[in-house]
Amino acid sequence: MNPPVWLFDLDNTLHNADAGVFLLINHAMTDYLAGRLNLSRDDASAIREDYWHRYGATLAGLQIHHPEVDIVEFLVKSHPMSQILEKLMPIERTQTLLGRLKGCKAVFSNGPSFYVQAVTEHLQIRDHFDLLAGTDDFGFLYKPNRQAYLAVCQRLEKTPQNCIMVDDNADNLYTAKQLGMQTVWFSHKAHDLPFVDCAAHDMAVLEMWAAQQGWLEAV
Repeated sequence: MNPPVWLFDLDNTLHNADAGVFLLINHAMTDYLAGRLNLSRDDASAIREDYWHRYGATLAGLQIHHPEVDIVEFLVKSHPMSQILEKLMPIERTQTLLGRLKGCKAVFSNGPSFYVQAVTEHLQIRDHFDLLAGTDDFGFLYKPNRQAYLAVCQRLEKTPQNCIMVDDNADNLYTAKQLGMQTVWFSHKAHDLPFVDCAAHDMAVLEMWAAQQGWLEAV
């Protein structure tokens, strides 16, 4: 496979969402659900967490159990962009590595497209990508739904076998590997697993692995 297609997750892969962004989004989701479904904040928070654990995304639970909820409105209300952009924390060496990786690069996120676009623009990494894909770009599907991966591949006019998925969520990588992708688990807790080709604790490890494969431009 030369050159590869790099599919990057966004949150906790291209920026440190745990530094405050996820907290903002979770609070905004809870506030919206409490008002829209006439629930207490505690009950709304419990539903948000339950759907996330059960389905991989709160959005998925709403689609299944609350068809009366406007999904677009939910996504807009749960992503207060002005506050989010203030909290963004880049991951060290990301800009440099993106500039050196050989092959096509795309962002493949469960977040909405307006969020993906704004975050990559603010981090000054948007120009490195050939595609910025959020859940509304592939029919409000979400990882680890197989159809979401196939939809992104179709938009890139590539097969899964040409792709490398870089994600902080091992469940997402399991599906990617089943489809024939190579996989990079990007997380401080990453370790060897049968469906993980590279366990990268930081960008330096990913850079070293890419260099070993011959997928890194010379400085």
